[in-house]
Amino acid sequence: MNITEQKEIQDLLQKLIRIKSINPPGNENQIANFIKKFLLKNNIQSELVPLEESRSSIVATIEGEEERNITLCGHLDTVAAKEEEWTRPAFQGLIENGKMYGLGTSDMKGGVAAILYAAVLLKRKGIVPKKSIQLALTADEEWEYRGVKSLIDEGYFDRTDFLIIAEPSNLQVSTGEKGELWIKAKFFGKSAHGSTPEVGVNTIIPGSEFVVKVTERCGKIFEANHFWGKSSINIGQFHGGSQVNIVPDYSEIQLDFRVISDEDKEKAVELVVMAGEEIEKKYKVRFAQEIFSYHPPIFTSSDNPYVEKFRQVSGAKGVIITKYCTDGATIIPRKRIPFIIFGPGYITQAHQNDEYIELKSLYQAVDTYIKFLT
Repeated sequence: MNITEQKEIQDLLQKLIRIKSINPPGNENQIANFIKKFLLKNNIQSELVPLEESRSSIVATIEGEEERNITLCGHLDTVAAKEEEWTRPAFQGLIENGKMYGLGTSDMKGGVAAILYAAVLLKRKGIVPKKSIQLALTADEEWEYRGVKSLIDEGYFDRTDFLIIAEPSNLQVSTGEKGELWIKAKFFGKSAHGSTPEVGVNTIIPGSEFVVKVTERCGKIFEANHFWGKSSINIGQFHGGSQVNIVPDYSEIQLDFRVISDEDKEKAVELVVMAGEEIEKKYKVRFAQEIFSYHPPIFTSSDNPYVEKFRQVSGAKGVIITKYCTDGATIIPRKRIPFIIFGPGYITQAHQNDEYIELKSLYQAVDTYIKFLT
């Protein structure tokens, strides 16, 4: 990319950062409409695909020699930011020392900017690719993946031969991602006045012991794989009690397992059930568990010709597995499309205060997408 192009993509990313698309509530229509106008200005047609009021995904197409397409996918929403904890503006796109700071710079408005600008450069240069190019930018990825589900339901991936997900991979080629398993562990007791705790059954104490048990045992039941790594657990939320002078009769723990196989998924469920039942007997509470979300691990062989070609143009020596979940976890089980995850930025910057992206990775991502698509 030349200096003018670098400044253009910087400006594009700054404008995306300045549009708040925090999920919940999302409000992706504002950023989707901005992108639609940006693409139209560059002679690329697009359409909004409504999800619900004020929330839409956006799909654009550059016609190629063939109707079958290569799809570049990203999401429009971000998590929330505690602005008071940031040392730099969260919604400005401040540039310092070759980095741009702001919510979503890495996860993943940087990736969105890169695929948008790559499409613009192809159109500007009059390049007609062999396969059509589809951009699929989704709503609601950070919460329930409903945006991409609606695109699947409406047939937007029916002609896709290869999928590129522009999530932050530090410009490494990823051919798989761990599964995402979310479980609620629920404990039911009996409320009472805080001055007579012996009359009630407190659920925070057994819930706390449950957390310790599953965390300690998790490291023992999962075995590491040389390529996939090891399944993991995060205690994401703990809810208990309504106010300080009432014995809490309900506690809920939400657990986030990232699993490398269906076998490890079953081990995780068994771990939760066994620990919960032990606590149930010890403290005379009632225990229940609920799987409220599961996306299995997904994988594409590195021998796939699209993957091999992308590795060649990117200069990647090998492939990796990503630990996080993407829209691909909703697409691949239903459509069975070969895919990779490749985008600018670091996943370690995602959901962090003072999130940033290195601008050189942004430029390199655009160059790589263009080389591959041509």
